[in-house]
Amino acid sequence: MWETRVARLFNILGHLSPHSQITVEDLAQEYEVNQKTIHRDISTLQQAKLGVFYEDGHLRISRQGYRRIRSWIVS
Repeated sequence: MWETRVARLFNILGHLSPHSQITVEDLAQEYEVNQKTIHRDISTLQQAKLGVFYEDGHLRISRQGYRRIRSWIVS
């Protein structure tokens, strides 16, 4: 079960950018989980200080957080 959550967390990060338009509802539908599950996932990402935040109902990531995550992928 934790493997599924870890995979979902990484996939959520893949959806985020400083200008992303994705919502909690969108993610819940995509991963076939309830919105509370996505809120818990977002809370986990926020606790990891990756720059994930809500703005106007959309999930986004700060430019610094986005660059940090991109560097993990490119390295």
